[in-house]
Amino acid sequence: MVFDSRMTLKKVEGFLAASGYFTSVVIGERKTPPSGDSLSADIWLKSMRVIRLYCNGGTAESHVILIRIYRDLFALPIGDTEYILAKTVQQVLSDILSAIHSFSYIFPIDWGANIDSGGRMGQALRTDWGHVNIGGKMFRVADITLPLSVDDSATMAP
Repeated sequence: MVFDSRMTLKKVEGFLAASGYFTSVVIGERKTPPSGDSLSADIWLKSMRVIRLYCNGGTAESHVILIRIYRDLFALPIGDTEYILAKTVQQVLSDILSAIHSFSYIFPIDWGANIDSGGRMGQALRTDWGHVNIGGKMFRVADITLPLSVDDSATMAP
């Protein structure tokens, strides 16, 4: 079976880059700290699994993407970091789930991807908060778990 994970990652990257909320959006987890005091985002695959096999050899899959949003923990004013991250998470989630900025233009209907916000196929849409040290620099982070249900992106060989 062949998973089309590159397409999933590129479409989420394009969506976040077009949002204008971030100075940089990177596929993969950073190894060096983002520069400046503004927001940055990373995207990587958290998990992929087949959730259904079809008679024609096609599959339905769950692609779970992790979106990590970073802000320098000591960016000024220090007290605003939590508010800025919370507001950005709210905006990103609102854009993802709203009818106006839906994924219909990012994930075309014929591509067959849906956001599994309630976790019907496994993980639900959620955000976890924490801190990370990258290259000796501390960041406040918000990790958005974005579960996608994808139809027919892989084909089973007979």
